[in-house]
Amino acid sequence: MLILHSKELPFSKFQGAGNDFIVIGDLSCNFPCEDEGLICRLCHRQKGVGADGLILVQPSSCADYKMRIFNQDGKEAAMCGNGLRCMVLYLTMHTQNQQSFSIETLRGVHECIAEPSGIRTALSTPLIQGWALSLACGYVGYLIDTGVPHIVIFVSNLHEVDVVNLGRQIRYQESFAPGGVNVNFACIYPSQEIGVRTYERGVEGETLACGTGAAAVAVAASRLYGISRPVTVLCKSQEKIICHMHEVEDKMTNFFLQGPAQHVFDGKVALYRL
Repeated sequence: MLILHSKELPFSKFQGAGNDFIVIGDLSCNFPCEDEGLICRLCHRQKGVGADGLILVQPSSCADYKMRIFNQDGKEAAMCGNGLRCMVLYLTMHTQNQQSFSIETLRGVHECIAEPSGIRTALSTPLIQGWALSLACGYVGYLIDTGVPHIVIFVSNLHEVDVVNLGRQIRYQESFAPGGVNVNFACIYPSQEIGVRTYERGVEGETLACGTGAAAVAVAASRLYGISRPVTVLCKSQEKIICHMHEVEDKMTNFFLQGPAQHVFDGKVALYRL
């Protein structure tokens, strides 16, 4: 039996440093977010709109708006750095003369501002959950939660890393069960910029960028190698995310990201399911 959720649903497509999202204004909270199959279909690159994830813009009781973010597999995520910037750009396009917003996520309220040099989004204080951990294939990793958990692995040559296969193996390593982790391979260049390639859980593959992953890499590189701040992270898309952080008594404060976001196109989609 074919059930029709709605005749047509307007959406917008955005990308932040190569990380792409379907953004839907859902101020009435009518989107069937429990339907993982529907979200998977919308994000499917051959059978749907195509995206790394789906963002719902909803009302909030403690901030200007709430962001609900769902990965390509249909499951809800706690936070998304690049998605947050895309939502800010969406809001600037749908509000009058407003450039700063407070946005609620499952990890708290984030203060965000759209500036000519890029969109700035505050993150919660990074949590170091494991240091110099032994990983599969002999790698050493650094486990940092920047809204979602990330393993950071420093390598000498990013181009030689089998991100998908190694990332999948580490993502599902028993010590990270049941939720698993995102896996970031990072290389520090002579310019002090840090190249990053990321295997994202929920997408279950390599993405062109990951905002919370860039933040985790910046924290690890700053502590391990004394990289000067702000830290510039070069994504696979070749776009840059700037990570600003201050440290007081060995604790990160005033932590935020600055980077690009782009409106790609608008459309309408029929929401059917079997």
